[in-house]
Amino acid sequence: MKKFTAPNGSTKIILAGAIGASLILSGCASTGASKTGSAAGKDLCSAGAITIGSAKALSGGFSFYDAAGNNAEQMAVDEVNAKGGINGCPVKLVTKDTKSDPAVGSQVARDLIRDGGQVLLPPADSGLGTPAAMAAQSQGIFSMAGASGDDYAPGVGKLFATGGSMAGQNGKTAAAFAKEQGYDSVYYATLDAFQYFTVNEDSFKKDAGLKDLGRSVLKPGQTDFAAVVSDIKRSVSSGAKPVIFLASMYPDAPTLITQLRKAGVDTPVIGNATWSTRNLLKALDGNTQGVFYSGGAYTEGDDASPAALEFVKNYKAKTGNYPENHQAQETYWSVWALFDAIKTANSVDGAAIEKALFAQKDLELPMRTIKKWENGQSLGSTVIVGFTPSGQFQQVKTYNLTGEG
Repeated sequence: MKKFTAPNGSTKIILAGAIGASLILSGCASTGASKTGSAAGKDLCSAGAITIGSAKALSGGFSFYDAAGNNAEQMAVDEVNAKGGINGCPVKLVTKDTKSDPAVGSQVARDLIRDGGQVLLPPADSGLGTPAAMAAQSQGIFSMAGASGDDYAPGVGKLFATGGSMAGQNGKTAAAFAKEQGYDSVYYATLDAFQYFTVNEDSFKKDAGLKDLGRSVLKPGQTDFAAVVSDIKRSVSSGAKPVIFLASMYPDAPTLITQLRKAGVDTPVIGNATWSTRNLLKALDGNTQGVFYSGGAYTEGDDASPAALEFVKNYKAKTGNYPENHQAQETYWSVWALFDAIKTANSVDGAAIEKALFAQKDLELPMRTIKKWENGQSLGSTVIVGFTPSGQFQQVKTYNLTGEG
């Protein structure tokens, strides 16, 4: 995968069931914000529809992730419109391709706003999306991304939020699970070209407090892991109950796991939300035992929640595919959180949306509960996913590590 250069020159990448429509339509949202008044109500549908501009990488190196997110955005818009829109106002989604280029993304954002966009959905990557989000910010337009790295929201600042699970949250969840399993030591294998994975590793290391057995640096697209496997095999032999923390992405991660198992290394492996795809099962080629990963929601198995199964069914009906990656489900629930904020604010004013969104508490969304917002990021429930003895997906545990509720 291509690396993307953020505006400051550093390389960063994130890898990254319908909601009860009554949340939007009946006024039963669980936010603490109040409507901004009758003037705001007139603003909401003054143009005849709420126009949301989606600046997404539909081509180029990041399209695998953003295309899935864009599919989910359109699904959410279709569903809310089928229930009468937001406070009776229909929602219109207009999408333009950023071509996985931050400069193009900035121009696309300006074009969408010029053509009537009242809210912006930028790329789900800080390097690609920050210019687009800041173009919206300069016009008083609120923007929101799905799953992302921890640097995205603080880097943009006001009038922006990320609604998916963070790399740091995934690391904390994996650490909680590792401690519960009684692991005493850890070997790190990290794709450190990308900020998402270094944050994921650092968060795990901080919270798990396990003995450090060593570390390998992985390369994007790497397929031959012979040297890494050799180092891991030698290192984990010194741990009484070791674990491998694999901060890498699909499909590289299952390739390494398969090579480890073929080399006789049966040490448990913990990964992250970028593994959240049904394609992982085939890629592991039967090597599922002792494999776990953290994420924002569980959609991969047939035993997922009714809301998750509904989402998967509808996504497949719309696209012909199962959700390709975590951006699909995480963008989907993020957009529903945005709809709730627009409903509560009864306005498309950027500051009003921001106030309503960040006041949300214990907001039940499809597949996830947002407990609260902090530093422009949603904090909520996370999961650990593993496999049954017969090699089928299963949700191992749900976590709430926010300190709320």
